[in-house]
Amino acid sequence: MLSSQPSTTRLFPLQTRVIHASAGLRLRVVSGRLWLTQPNMAQDLFLGPGSVIDLQQDWVVIGADAEPSHTPQEHYSEYLLMPLVAPAPSWFQRLRKSRIANRVRSGVSVIW
Repeated sequence: MLSSQPSTTRLFPLQTRVIHASAGLRLRVVSGRLWLTQPNMAQDLFLGPGSVIDLQQDWVVIGADAEPSHTPQEHYSEYLLMPLVAPAPSWFQRLRKSRIANRVRSGVSVIW
């Protein structure tokens, strides 16, 4: 069964991904640190666990090395992408919720 919940994306240190966010995406860092950059931009962004940013254009995300610590931890970063706007319901979902559909269902009887 398919889940409607978005799944996390895992990046290992210095591994890169392009985020195509022209339609608008919200990025949330689940674990580790991420480095976000764009070509020809003077400033990069560095995000840690719990950080959230709304993206309106394409970015390159890079898995940043984990900070040194005394406890062993995973050597990867995870993030979650969600659309800024909830997807519009399909025509079928709109029809199911409409009053017309309720009337049709109440007026139809099935004979077996």
